[in-house]
Amino acid sequence: MEFTVRQARPSDGDELLKLWHGFTSHLSEYDERYRHKESANDRWLSYFENQLVDSKYGTVFVAEHEDELVGIAEARVMGNHPIFRLENHGYINGHFVAESHRGHGIGEALLNAAAEWFTSPPRDVDFYRIDTIEGDDTAEDVYEALGLRPVEHVYEKRLE
Repeated sequence: MEFTVRQARPSDGDELLKLWHGFTSHLSEYDERYRHKESANDRWLSYFENQLVDSKYGTVFVAEHEDELVGIAEARVMGNHPIFRLENHGYINGHFVAESHRGHGIGEALLNAAAEWFTSPPRDVDFYRIDTIEGDDTAEDVYEALGLRPVEHVYEKRLE
C-alpha cells in the first residue's frame, strides 16, 4: 500500500478529528474516562491550530492514502526536568492508525517522521517517549518490536 507522511496543515483539522475520535474510542475500550467531553472537538481543533501548526516545539504528522488521512502522531518537545537529568526530549501523543490501514508500516513511518523532526534544529533532542494504556498489549508489542523500551509505569488508586 502506498502512503505519504507529512506535517498536518490547518485545512486538515476536520479530517484529523475523525482520526482523533478513533484514537479516543480505542483508549476508552480500556478506560471509559478517555471518552471525550462534548466540547472536546472545538478544544482539540483550537489546540491543533494555535499550538501545533507552525510551532517549532510541536507538530502533528499525518499519513495519507488516496487523499484520505489514515494515521496521526502528535510530536512535542518537553523541557529539561528541574531536578532529574532528563534533558529536553520528545513526546508522542495520539499515535493512531485507522484499523483498516494497520499492518502496512504507517505507524512506524509516523514515528520515523517524528524522530527526524525531533533531531533537527532547533529541537535537537536525544530521545522521545510515548505512552500506552494499561491492557493494550498490542501497542506495547508494536513499540517494543520497533526498538522502544519501557522506562516507567504509572499506577493509580481510586479514592472513594
